[in-house]
This record gives sequence, structure tokens and C-alpha cells, in this order.
Amino acid sequence: MWPFGSSYPERKPEDVDGKTYDYVIVGGGAAGCVLASRLSEDPNVSVLLLEKGVVNDNLLSRIPLLSQNPMMDGLQAVKHLSQIPSALNRRLSLYWAEALGGSTRINAMLLTRGPPGNYNEWSQEFGLKDWGWESVEPYFRKSENAIGHPDAEYRGHHGPVETRQPAYPFTCYPYIEIAVRKLGLPVHNDCNDPASSAQGYFRLDQAIDSNGRRISAYKAWLSKETAIARTSHLTVCTGVTASRLEVDTKTRKVIGVQIRRKGQADRREYYVQARREVVLCSGAIEIMVIPVESYFDVYITEHSLLTWLCTLVQPFSRGHIRLTTTNPEHPPEITHPLLRDDRDLEPMRKAIRFALRLGQEFGRSGYPHPAPLVYGPGMDLEYLDQRLGFTKPLPNQKKKSGGTTELPEWQNISDEAIDEYTKRAYQSALHYACTCRMSLDAADGVVDQKLRVFGVNGLRIADASVFPKIPSAHTMAPTMMVAERCADFIKETWREKRQ
Repeated sequence: MWPFGSSYPERKPEDVDGKTYDYVIVGGGAAGCVLASRLSEDPNVSVLLLEKGVVNDNLLSRIPLLSQNPMMDGLQAVKHLSQIPSALNRRLSLYWAEALGGSTRINAMLLTRGPPGNYNEWSQEFGLKDWGWESVEPYFRKSENAIGHPDAEYRGHHGPVETRQPAYPFTCYPYIEIAVRKLGLPVHNDCNDPASSAQGYFRLDQAIDSNGRRISAYKAWLSKETAIARTSHLTVCTGVTASRLEVDTKTRKVIGVQIRRKGQADRREYYVQARREVVLCSGAIEIMVIPVESYFDVYITEHSLLTWLCTLVQPFSRGHIRLTTTNPEHPPEITHPLLRDDRDLEPMRKAIRFALRLGQEFGRSGYPHPAPLVYGPGMDLEYLDQRLGFTKPLPNQKKKSGGTTELPEWQNISDEAIDEYTKRAYQSALHYACTCRMSLDAADGVVDQKLRVFGVNGLRIADASVFPKIPSAHTMAPTMMVAERCADFIKETWREKRQ
């Protein structure tokens, strides 16, 4: 198969069946790759990583813009719909990746930490004193190699995740900066500078190499070279689903994991034993990422389009997950009730008004091309519903072609117009988190500050699900930070036991 084959040492379930490992990690996404890499730095321990997807490291998966499209064939993206309808009975599309590296194989590779206040809130509001900014900041630096900020002391320069600020070949960016300055927003080169403003116009860091190729968690932490070099004590088993944890009823200790081949018809079970600990790194809902996406199929024009995306980063609306079967292949029922809490409406209205005002200033910035507003609140709702597919034209009735250019100014749009527009146009653009949140006691959470599951021995969780509250950031960097800390917690625990 050369040069197209892969010699990555992927193992099958029959290769690991009946074997015992010091650590068994369930899930090889952003967190699982970090944890497996850090724990296997010690050649005296054995580590097994279980992943539902496979490596499939092809050219398409390395090209950032192409591999970011979850609807493109050839990628390891999967899609489910939210089970419970939200506003206007809409069911949201939920995407994630099943692959070694998880959703870092299809995300936008944006590395943002979130402002220090996010983590100080974890410490002060939730009582998680070990998770304030001073505690987590060293682990952000530990993971990264900030090529784009070589002299920044607050950034890491020796970690495996290289970040750069690529030059984009679009003429609009200088004019956007003119517009945001006109509105009084500060302009910063690095949103990860803890001294920068929590709001402003930022250039963002991307996890790409010097050739512009994607640096996923798999590539940064468990590359082919790393996996081959550590085959004596690191095993990566792909294409498997964890079906059950085996627990000793007397000691309440997790002693092993039942697994089966993904999509296996005969449901044959395999078993691996954990000598020390099992760590779940399967994501808030499997390995979950929600790509920010506009309605690409709504507008087919001969011109380029630019979208202002208003994102409600920390909503009050809360969803929940419910298992409907014991079949591990069956997705859970996901209730995703966006905009069901009235407290979310006010910031969303402000954000949309601000976006419209920014668009107005952009049109006055000197941008050398026409920039009419084609989609926004205040437009004809009948026209909007037809464009979005909520209603269909009657027989012999043509699809309405007007209604997109005569929109009111931002200061004249009513709350009602914004709300009606939002119910129709919103998408799920957040990274899910907090489904197994960290807490001081079992009554209010799932894991303690060392990421140990309450009431069970030998079991930890390390991924975005343990966040007590989602940071104002893309979740890739915070998830890696959690995994880095988990590796240190585990090493510390077993160092103390040996002593």
C-alpha cells in the first residue's frame, strides 16, 4: 500500500483481550491522547488507550479547511439530532468525530484558554480552590509551543502543540479592524495574554505546523513515531466501544473494562483488566465538538459572503442526557433546549444589535466592494421561513425573492423582531461541557478536585465534562489542561502509594 498505507501500531480487541494494564484510558480524543502520552512517559508502567474510531491519517484529514467540514465524505465525523425539539420544534444537528484525536481532527484548531476570571470563578463561586487561574495556568503553558509569540513569557514554548497565527488571504480584515476601532473596541494580538482585555478584537492562534497542516491531539501527543517508540508499554486499541465497567462489589473498585468491536454484529465481548486505574476521556457527549456553521445551503450567489456570528458562550438554558438503552452503540437522548431560559434573550439581543452596528460601520470603513446586508432580523418572516425550509411555497407559487435588502437600522429593530429571527436562525455552535461536573460533594457533582468519581475507587474522568462551568473559550485547550492535571494527579497518587 506504500505510499498510502499507515504503519501506525493500531491494535484490535483480540490483541488486548484478557490482558492487564496499569492504566486503561477510555476515549482517545483531546484528553485521552494527552493522558496516554503523559502516563506512558514512564516506561515502567503499562498504558492501554481504547478509541472508538481509527487513525485514518490521510491527506484530507490534514488539510485544515477541508477536514473542518463534518459533512464531507471521507472524514470520521458523525451526526446525530437532538432528541427533544427546541424553539419552533427545531431539532439541532450534533456533530463530533470518532477518530484517534477525537474532534481535534475536524475542529477549527483554535487554541484559546479563556480569561483568568473564568477559572477564578471555578475557585471562588464553586469552592474548587485547586482550579483557580494560578493553579491551571502552568498547565496551559506546559502543553503548547507558541511559535506565533516567541517572546511571550506567559505562553508555553516547549510543549507538543504548536500554534501559529496564519496570514489570511482576505481583503476584509483591515476594514473590520477599522470598524471595531470606530466602535471603541480594543485590538489585541493575543487573546491568551492574561493581561489583555476580556473583550476586543483578537487574532487567534491555530494549532498548525509550519506547512499549514492540522496539529490534532493525535498528531501532537500520540504520533506514529511516539506510538512505535513506546510499543513495549503503550497500547493503542482502535475501533472498539467500551460496553461496561467491571467493579469489585466489596471494594467498589473498578477492576476492568468490557469492550466490543465497533459495529460488531455478534456482540462478542472482550475484557481488559486495570491494575491501578481506569480513566474515562470520552467527552461530554462522546468526543464532542459543535462546529460553528452558517446556512451555507441557503444562499447560492456569485459573490462571497461574510457572516457575523453572535455566540452565546455561557447560556443559562440547561439541557440533559438520558440513556434509553444499555446498548453502548446507541446514542443517548439529548435534550438541548437553547433559548428556553429568558435570561439568555437579553444578551443575545445585545449581541445581534452590536453585530448589525458593526456591519454598518464595516460598510463605512472604506471596504472597496459592495457589502449589503442580506440576512438578519427585521426581514420578511415568510421569506425567511421559506429560505430555511420551515415552510414550502404553495403549488404554482414561486419562492419569494425579496425581503433581504430592506432591513431596518440596528437602533430601530424591536426586541420582538430579534427574538423571532433568533428562533429561526440559531444553530448549536458551542462545545458541550459540564455533564460530569467537578464539585466538592456528590450531591452536586460527579468528580472531586482530583477528578476521582465519587463513591467509586480507581475511576477518574478527565475531559470537558468535568468543567463546573464552561469557559469563554474553545474547549480544546481547557480540555488538554484538564488531562495534563489528571496525569499529574495519577502520578502523585501512585508515587505516594509506593513510598
